[in-house]
Amino acid sequence: MKPHLSSYAVVGDDPHLTDVAVAKLLDGLSETSINQFGPADEFDSVLQAISTPSMFDDRRTVVVREVDRLAADSQRKLIACLENPPPDSTLILVGSKMPAQMISAARRSGHVIEVEKGRRKDLFPWVKQQAAGKGLHISGDAMNALVDVVGEQRLALSQALEELSLARPPGSRITPADVAGQFRGRADVKLFGFIDAVAQKQGAAALEALGYLVAQGEAPAMLFWNLTRHFRQMLVAAESSPKQVAGHLGIPEWRAEKLVRQARGFGLEALVEGYQVLARADLKMKNSEEPEVLTLERVVVSLSGRRV
Repeated sequence: MKPHLSSYAVVGDDPHLTDVAVAKLLDGLSETSINQFGPADEFDSVLQAISTPSMFDDRRTVVVREVDRLAADSQRKLIACLENPPPDSTLILVGSKMPAQMISAARRSGHVIEVEKGRRKDLFPWVKQQAAGKGLHISGDAMNALVDVVGEQRLALSQALEELSLARPPGSRITPADVAGQFRGRADVKLFGFIDAVAQKQGAAALEALGYLVAQGEAPAMLFWNLTRHFRQMLVAAESSPKQVAGHLGIPEWRAEKLVRQARGFGLEALVEGYQVLARADLKMKNSEEPEVLTLERVVVSLSGRRV
């Protein structure tokens, strides 16, 4: 669905569902017309993008994610933009919660999309549909087991189903035993989800997964090492084809395709900046300048806010 209104507010506490809603809004738009921002970006850059016409397209689309984490003054300025929308830009605000005034202003100048996580039983039709799309049949007991292992966030469930589909031939029926055998511990699944959430710039999901991993006793230094390794791989993938990446890194082509998608979602310049953030954090951790968990949380916020 191509944006045609002046503004959209996408509100929901499930990062996967809000990302799907935003992707539908951006579908068919030229990449040159889209600017994406997060809470780690300079807010003046956001305002400049909103007020500046696109050089290459009829309209500029500005996406501001996690608006609930912005300073109150920044939120007030976004509300002012909603109340007096620029003629050549579409503004898409995304957050788990928004001030009532912001939602009201978005409704007056455009459209509010409310994305609700729903109750646990409401997950099952969605999980079944996702599994079918990956060539799997999954029983009700297996869905219960999967939710128990992974949690109720659709991003983590989608990633777990992808992992199951890669481990089973097309048309396989997934049982609770298959789930237990594939995921021997929640920490493995959460590590997988944590890395992907950062790589997909889903800050809230990444911080939630990080908190779980640390609470389960995972060492922050190990988590940091895995995250850094993934960013090194994305740098390799930034300007290469999946086949080239698979050959260079010695990984399956399906995994290389995922790396290429994530790398292109960042862009080479943002990846280089992100790797510099990791290098500075590595020095902090080695010098014990602050608690390792705090350093890692700062890294997640910074990397998740990198814009294209």
